[in-house]
Amino acid sequence: MEFCKPAVANDRMQFGALKLADYDNQLSKRLNHTSFFFIVRTCSPVSIKIGPTFYDFATGELIFIGPRDDIEIAQPIAAEGYLCWFTADFYQRSKLDTEILNSELFFGSYPFLSMRDYRTDLVFNKLFVERLKGCIEYRTIDMLVAHHCFESLLLEGYQTMLSLETTHGSADIAAVQLFNRFSVLLHKHYREHTSVQYYADRLHLSPRKLTELCSAVAGKSAKCVISNVVAQQALRYIKHTDLSISQISYEMGFSDESNFRNFFKRQTGSNPLFYRQI
Repeated sequence: MEFCKPAVANDRMQFGALKLADYDNQLSKRLNHTSFFFIVRTCSPVSIKIGPTFYDFATGELIFIGPRDDIEIAQPIAAEGYLCWFTADFYQRSKLDTEILNSELFFGSYPFLSMRDYRTDLVFNKLFVERLKGCIEYRTIDMLVAHHCFESLLLEGYQTMLSLETTHGSADIAAVQLFNRFSVLLHKHYREHTSVQYYADRLHLSPRKLTELCSAVAGKSAKCVISNVVAQQALRYIKHTDLSISQISYEMGFSDESNFRNFFKRQTGSNPLFYRQI
């Protein structure tokens, strides 16, 4: 394999990582005026504007975004997760590096590729974010460590992408994209609509087909996916706000507090007040 000469590190923005909560307008302008590749790891539901469109992502997703579109983190202060970025000049050291960067991992028909990340938030932070933030002197070893961090993430995403193509065929890639559309709709409308029928109608599917889609992509029924999103949002309100349980039940769209309490207990195994205390 022929190796390319690594780029000279004369720009401290060639790569980096930070918490989504630290993302601001100044950094957004710098990142969106250069051809950066982005990797986002969500630790809570997060809304990201990619090009002209906002997309909602669930907790525990790993998202690969190419340099075709500007990105913007909606309400970064409330977002939990990490943003990593790098340039092609920094990353390309071999033909394989070039092949991965120019693949459908970053340049597919959809603005992003997302996959589940089963590492804990703490493990992701230790393995990647803290290591990247520690590469501040741009010594040879720093550059190698940073390259290795991105390489392991890109190989993971690339392997997932190839697995979808070779094991299941292009129809399943379309299924993932359709599931992502369902996820976007769900995060926008879960307060008003929690029926499978509503989302099936919006996607021009039957409820049965939507359930089959969710089972194939997420391993859960459509109703279970909806309930999980509602429960995740409720947990965020309880954890990060001072709203009373009654106020939270109203914000979540429940008709009364008792219905919310019963739902929460079914989903988490405990009542809302007990969860807040612990």
